[in-house]
Amino acid sequence: MKSISSAVITQKREISSFLKFFTRESVVLFVIFLNALIFIALDINPDIVNAYPWLSFVDIVCIIYFIFEALIKIYKYGFKGYLVENWNKFDALIVLSSIPILLEPIIPSISNNLAWTPVLRMVRLFRLAKFLRLGRLVRYAGKGRPLSKIKVPIYFILFIVTANFLFTLVNLPDHISKVINVIYAPLLILGSVAIISKISLIFQDMYINPYFVKEFKDSAEAIINFSRTIFVITLWFCGFIVAIEVAGFNSFSLIAGLGIGSLAVAFAAQDALGNIIAGVSLLAQKNFIIGDYVKLGDNEGKVINLGFRSFDLECRDGSRLSIPNKTINSTTLHNLSKRKELNDTLHFQLSASLTSQELSSSLAIISKTCEDNELIKNHRIKIIEMNLTHTVEVTFYVIIKEVEREYNGIGINDITPRVGSELYMNIFINLEKSDLTPENKILFMQTS
Repeated sequence: MKSISSAVITQKREISSFLKFFTRESVVLFVIFLNALIFIALDINPDIVNAYPWLSFVDIVCIIYFIFEALIKIYKYGFKGYLVENWNKFDALIVLSSIPILLEPIIPSISNNLAWTPVLRMVRLFRLAKFLRLGRLVRYAGKGRPLSKIKVPIYFILFIVTANFLFTLVNLPDHISKVINVIYAPLLILGSVAIISKISLIFQDMYINPYFVKEFKDSAEAIINFSRTIFVITLWFCGFIVAIEVAGFNSFSLIAGLGIGSLAVAFAAQDALGNIIAGVSLLAQKNFIIGDYVKLGDNEGKVINLGFRSFDLECRDGSRLSIPNKTINSTTLHNLSKRKELNDTLHFQLSASLTSQELSSSLAIISKTCEDNELIKNHRIKIIEMNLTHTVEVTFYVIIKEVEREYNGIGINDITPRVGSELYMNIFINLEKSDLTPENKILFMQTS
């Protein structure tokens, strides 16, 4: 008896799990979208069902699903409990009004005999209004992505369908009826394109953008914006082409008619297009990213912004340069951030009256001071002039990461000036202790 009772309980749980899945919001939402798309397809071109008879079958399956969904909720909450919520009352009306449509395959003449059948088809589309009470598009839509983002195109489609139905109830002049028949299907297509565009952008935010952020980091924003723009333009271009064809016009003839104007626009925008193409190349090849220190011709600085027309550099003096992207095609680019080391040069002017022994001692003090500095990996000392003064050139090398660890938050532009200033002061102090003081102050000169 216990085993039988356990089996019954298990079976009830399985049934309960199935019913929960059957009425899950994501499943309901999917069926509603599917039913709406089929409705639009059949409303734009009723003859399409002859080429694709499975559309009618899927349409009927959606209606049966809505009926079972309502029955499950009535079973779960009770009839009175089900009707407490106003949206459930609206759903019940939709279900009841959709039942006669199930008779269409059995009685083909029902569509002609019952003038209210188009009303029922339109009422089924009104079920889309139920989307507005949901807190999210689907379960995987992500936090902070409300369905309200697509309510405008949904309202637009509902308005077009409702207006078209109301016009059929009125005897309009022939020329007005022809205009309505011409624009009705294209408007539905454009409304559908708007919904697809919105949903696709949500999908991009969920799955594609995280990849760009991980792969391109600071440059991801520019890539995301570009890919979003290209996708939306392409989608709407295809949508307009289909809408023009459905309206009865030749889209290719229309585009050809605009050829001269398009050529003029393209000629005027060739610089902008060149910069955009170069920008795509920059982002794809990852020649540099935001935060890198680059040198392009006579210009150098830290990259603070990457766009599809230009990129911005912050120079050492704090000024900013905006450089067109296509410049990289004709100028050698040096990404200085790829270097692990930096070097700079100090110049000292020692008195010409120093004896050879004093000069040798001075050079030894300078060399010892460089060796004692933990941030200096290597150095080179060279006497470059011995006329009125002994000009000593001291080139020192530092490891970028070690300096960044020592001075947290230091910019790459400030590394060699900071280390060089401290090195100069230490050399000056040590020479001063030995009564061998440079006659002139430091002369700073950056070398690559």
